[in-house]
Amino acid sequence: MSDDAELSPEELIEKLAAAAGETPPATLDFHVQTLFTQALMALGRVPNPITGKPIRNLPSARHFIDTIAMLEVKTAGNRTQDESKLFEEILHQLRMQFTLEQSSPVAPMVVEGDEGADDMSGQ
Repeated sequence: MSDDAELSPEELIEKLAAAAGETPPATLDFHVQTLFTQALMALGRVPNPITGKPIRNLPSARHFIDTIAMLEVKTAGNRTQDESKLFEEILHQLRMQFTLEQSSPVAPMVVEGDEGADDMSGQ
């Protein structure tokens, strides 16, 4: 019989998590960087990790940018200087990329089921 059979469910979960590697830290920086990556994927700047192909979905990109901006407002006065700089730099980069994509003559790449959702004129 294996030693795993004698472990409690919590101990087994901890053992499996350790075997899979450490989980990322639960920090504001990590969360914002995760949203940043999702926004870049929605802008078609980072390929989808499953398909390996870029997918441009401007409504989703706008949602991620707005979410980061909301977090910036909600955490004002409760951030480190580095966190504030991270927000400033990420939002600037994403807003510039979004503007470029919005004015791009390239036909939009839309996720299946989002046909016609690429019109951002009604912000």
